[in-house]
Amino acid sequence: MDISEKAAYVKGLFDGMELDMNDKQNKVLKALIDVVNDMAEEVSQLDQCYDDVCDQIDALDEDLSGVEDMLYDEDDDDEYCDCGFCSNEDGNAYEVTCPTCGEVIGLDEDSLNDGGITCPKCGEKLEFDYDEDELDDDSEE
Repeated sequence: MDISEKAAYVKGLFDGMELDMNDKQNKVLKALIDVVNDMAEEVSQLDQCYDDVCDQIDALDEDLSGVEDMLYDEDDDDEYCDCGFCSNEDGNAYEVTCPTCGEVIGLDEDSLNDGGITCPKCGEKLEFDYDEDELDDDSEE
């Protein structure tokens, strides 16, 4: 039995007692039973709203899971990501383009920390001069 049914049961018991409503105590009891019925109705409405909100949250959670799967799918190996910070299939974290021949060269952290590499296509010496603070500033933007 839910709260509305219990309140209706108590109201039925009270009405069945056929008490004299001119008595002050019976008037108070009647008013209290009316308040309980009103409260039970409000609680039932709130319960229904709560169920509706939970259903909507579950639907949003499912939708968000689908978006997260598309954005963060680890099976993709970041094949669609060209941000320059995600590792590609070769394990390289960065890519540079040789200014002489246009060759795109993948770099890992060690190559970047060495300060330079030689282009495998044309032999041009590529040097990297950066400041750690510059990298931190770029990643914050």
